[in-house]
Amino acid sequence: MKKFLEIFIVLLIVCTSSYTQSVQTFSQLKTFQQLLSAADLQFTFPKDFKEIKALHEGNIDVNYAMELSDENFQVWYQVKNTQQQWPKRKITEDDSKRAAIHPDSLYNVSSSLAAVMLAGKNNFTSKNLSPEVLNTFHADRGKSYQLELYDRPETNHFQYGLLISLQKNSVGYVSMLFLSNDNGPEFYRKVNKAYYSVRFN
Repeated sequence: MKKFLEIFIVLLIVCTSSYTQSVQTFSQLKTFQQLLSAADLQFTFPKDFKEIKALHEGNIDVNYAMELSDENFQVWYQVKNTQQQWPKRKITEDDSKRAAIHPDSLYNVSSSLAAVMLAGKNNFTSKNLSPEVLNTFHADRGKSYQLELYDRPETNHFQYGLLISLQKNSVGYVSMLFLSNDNGPEFYRKVNKAYYSVRFN
């Protein structure tokens, strides 16, 4: 009987620990799913990845993050609903005299600032995404940035990054940051595993 109780207690501890972990994971994913839904996005969790804690530190605000275990590769997501966060204002005479950023251009401003913050002004190259790529994601505009990252603890001392920013008119945008210490074919093989994880409806 004593042996049975010991085994029962061990099983109870293991089950409680597993349940707590799954609840924490589900809680983070649930919040992310709500953000995606508000921005008319769908998310498919890619094979072989596991969720990690999203970074909210300084100027870095990540909504969701995941990694390929033991492969030194992470993906960070940021989602914005431009209609909720920058609602249309009634334009007054004073407003018309001020330069204002159109909500549908915020994806470009945000991703450019992120590239400079992560890599500096001269350590990245950018290009507009092709119509074929935009159609795949059901997006209206998009850009990609190849980054040589600053050596910082916030980005886990990763050396290279690929930032993809996609925008849908009158809805919002999503940015995906792929992080690695490898910039060769192996890096892009890993990118492809998560590349199509999000798209607009």
